[in-house]
Amino acid sequence: MYNDNYETCAETYVTLRIYSDEQSPNELTEYLGIQPSKTHVKSQKNELQTNKSIEHNGWFLTTDGKVNSKDSRRHIDFLADKLLPINFKIKELISKGAKIDISCYWLSENGQGGPTLSPQQLSKLGSLGLDFWFDIY
Repeated sequence: MYNDNYETCAETYVTLRIYSDEQSPNELTEYLGIQPSKTHVKSQKNELQTNKSIEHNGWFLTTDGKVNSKDSRRHIDFLADKLLPINFKIKELISKGAKIDISCYWLSENGQGGPTLSPQQLSKLGSLGLDFWFDIY
């Protein structure tokens, strides 16, 4: 089902992004029972714009560096398989005002082609009930 050498892709990964004003990154980690790849705390200085403060707590789980494949389907499955058992927690966070989505970074090898989503990934993403978007270059 996977093509780990996906010829038209130079690099890909997916990231779960949680933004919350109510829960700190440490509280989100404890509640979800998953170690994030990265976090940031509201009011810290933004790494990219040193004169601007971060407006929301952020908690991020990415497949970057964890999944060795150029097939976005493998990355999506890796992340979805971690989230589906705790989907009720994701829904609870959303009900408390958290903004949650999944992004897929996809870098073209030669300007042609694009990522593929199979019914398996579409079903899992649908079960999660989260917005999913592509960042394609």
